[in-house]
Amino acid sequence: MALVMVQGHVAEALLSPVSRADPLYQLQNVVHGSTAPGFLFASGFVAGLPRAPLAPRAALRRARRLLFILGVGYAIHLPYFSLWKTLLEATPAEGAALFACDALQAIAVTQLLALVLQWAFGRRWAAVGGLLAALVIVATPAVWAAQPSRSLPRLVGAYLDPATGSRFPLFPFSAFVLAGALAGGVIGRQDPRTRRRRAVLWGLALSGAGLVLAWLLEGRVEFWGPSPAYVLLRLGGLVLLLRAVEAAAVRGWPGVGSLALLGHETLLVYVLHLCLLFGGVFGPAPLWPWASRLGFGAAGLVLLGMLPVLLAASWIWHRWKARAPGEASLLLAFLTVAFAFELLTRPW
Repeated sequence: MALVMVQGHVAEALLSPVSRADPLYQLQNVVHGSTAPGFLFASGFVAGLPRAPLAPRAALRRARRLLFILGVGYAIHLPYFSLWKTLLEATPAEGAALFACDALQAIAVTQLLALVLQWAFGRRWAAVGGLLAALVIVATPAVWAAQPSRSLPRLVGAYLDPATGSRFPLFPFSAFVLAGALAGGVIGRQDPRTRRRRAVLWGLALSGAGLVLAWLLEGRVEFWGPSPAYVLLRLGGLVLLLRAVEAAAVRGWPGVGSLALLGHETLLVYVLHLCLLFGGVFGPAPLWPWASRLGFGAAGLVLLGMLPVLLAASWIWHRWKARAPGEASLLLAFLTVAFAFELLTRPW
């Protein structure tokens, strides 16, 4: 998912209008559309693996990490590195982009909800989360049609539907996290043989249900986004992909270790590749001179050039965290405080 995410954003940022008119670009858009659901599902899957809810100290530590992710999600969309200039000078489009619910916001908020479910329902929390996921899937078409985000404060409404510019509102994308938590309990905890059999059965069942619903809802509900068929097909594909990735890892296929490293450090990869392609409050993107100017071949070469940079950054940070976890946490705390101080004190 991390690799496909980088590839999709390279295409989005650098391909020329002529290349975007090619059917190949539309095909990669369909593939790229699996990345956010994949991240959401994986985050829920990991949360669903423990047999019992987290201990209070571990839950507090996870909540702190999720709040950090939520903060990063908003920070990368800041139009200016000054709170006051953002409040006074941001255009409506910049404000909508800042408050939009993107992938990091959806992961953080839904995972915080998962912590609440753990506290409230104990060991049954994953099953309750699965039921809540089903309710979200069913309710999404009505929520998107009603567009409640237009009548609510931007910070709240952006989480409900895409009418104000959110790419991954909680309806339906929180369902991927909650369904992932259920899958972690039903599939992830089992012995290898049972896990693999259940993964194939659940993947095929969800995909089949999605195809049937797509046929039944054709012409009634838009497929790309609000349709329950869309969510079920994505979930089925992700469960089958999970099975395929496990098989590749068990067999030790070449490149699996590098992909695993990208997976471990997805947040770093996410932020770093966005800075390289789109820039941010710290300055323009290094690759911006080639924005919307390249063909598929040149964009592919850029992607090949970016991967060693992302892998090297991931390796350095991963090794440092393993060898000096206290110092790594202290660095993140320092950077967070420094960023917040600059944001609040810069007059313009």
